[in-house]
Parts: sequence; structure tokens; C-alpha cells
Amino acid sequence: MDATLSVTHPLPENAIIPSVLRHIVLFAFKESVTPAERAALLDAIRGLRSKVPSLRSLELGENISPARAQGYTHVLLETFDDGEGLAAYASHPEHVPVLARIRDAASQLLAVDLEV
Repeated sequence: MDATLSVTHPLPENAIIPSVLRHIVLFAFKESVTPAERAALLDAIRGLRSKVPSLRSLELGENISPARAQGYTHVLLETFDDGEGLAAYASHPEHVPVLARIRDAASQLLAVDLEV
């Protein structure tokens, strides 16, 4: 497992922090989806990072708290500048077929958006 160190510094009182939009997707694979198919789909999702200009960041991984996850096994966290960026992503020709594959392979799928 990769260890990540995050350091924060106090901001000046008059600092303006631009908001971003976080797109959070929880999903679980159907039991019929083979390990090879799962790996290929996860690679396709990760590949969107370099193919969709409005996608600022993408984090994808297996949930490490299964006892609280209500069956969801994977988490996808994506960041966009705003709702327009998310809309551009939703209709992007690289994203559309990957989304179809996720929907086909998922036994559970939940997506929410958060402005932070």
C-alpha cells in the first residue's frame, strides 16, 4: 500500500480558495465479472485521466473498509473545476463507452457530486 504524506500550511485570512467539484462513484462488480475483466475495466477508468481535458484528478481503488461499505468494493474520486467540466466529461467520447462497461459490470453503482 502506498503511504501518502500531506502537509498543510495556514492560509492568510483574505485568501480566496476556488471551489472544485468532486464526483464520487461507489461500485461493486458482479460475481460473473472475471478478474481479468475487472483489471481491464479499472485500467480503462484510469486511462481517462489522460484523455479527458476537464478531468483534473482521478483516484481509483478498492475499498479498505468493507464492514461499513454496504457491499461497495471500489471507490472512484474525480475532480473537476465546475459543473461544466463534469458535463463535458459525462459526454466525452472516451468516457461514454467506459461508463457503459461500468454499468454492465457493476452489481451496485452509486454516484454523487460535491462542491468543495
